[in-house]
Amino acid sequence: MAGLLDDEALSASAVVANIAMNRERQLAGPNSYTRDLGFNPLDRLLARLTDAGELVADLDLTSIRGEDGEPLGRALTGELRRNGFAYDARRHRISLVGGRRTTFPYHYRGADDRAGPNYTGQPAVQSFYAPLSLNSGTLET
Repeated sequence: MAGLLDDEALSASAVVANIAMNRERQLAGPNSYTRDLGFNPLDRLLARLTDAGELVADLDLTSIRGEDGEPLGRALTGELRRNGFAYDARRHRISLVGGRRTTFPYHYRGADDRAGPNYTGQPAVQSFYAPLSLNSGTLET
């Protein structure tokens, strides 16, 4: 996983700059309100998701990679489903109804902005994750 970009280097990347200029701002990521607000609005949203609330987000599983550089794909889909998320592979979309504690056994290691186009044909960034030991990746949603 040599040559991965940290968040600061990633935000200066030409790929991310192009995305930032051509798309509306997002809740999370390099083109988000996080820097301006001083907190991640997506984290706050997940923390306040009520029992009847629903979260829906686009997710390109091929851009999420393990330490070996291969997509986490089925392993990540399984973790999402074990944590109550639904995944629509055709639409590249995850959803979750109701707030809950979720556990994902991965730690973010960095990103590669040389991934090439994603499923939409737009330049993409691949994120790399390493496995965590059991019970060390809890995220409150």
